[in-house]
Amino acid sequence: MEEDKKKYLDALRKNNGKLDERALGESLGFSKEYTDELIEALMADEKIEYSAGQNCSYKVKE
Repeated sequence: MEEDKKKYLDALRKNNGKLDERALGESLGFSKEYTDELIEALMADEKIEYSAGQNCSYKVKE
């Protein structure tokens, strides 16, 4: 999962709010359920934060 978290985090940085979080995960070959697990893990690691108002509800913490 660590490699997938890094892969998702990198994609989230490049995404710039264009795709929603699940579509972004699917573009990487992840299921919706697995994408939710990755988001939960990245939130717990404090790597991402909730960000309302865009297509994607999460952004990478600076």
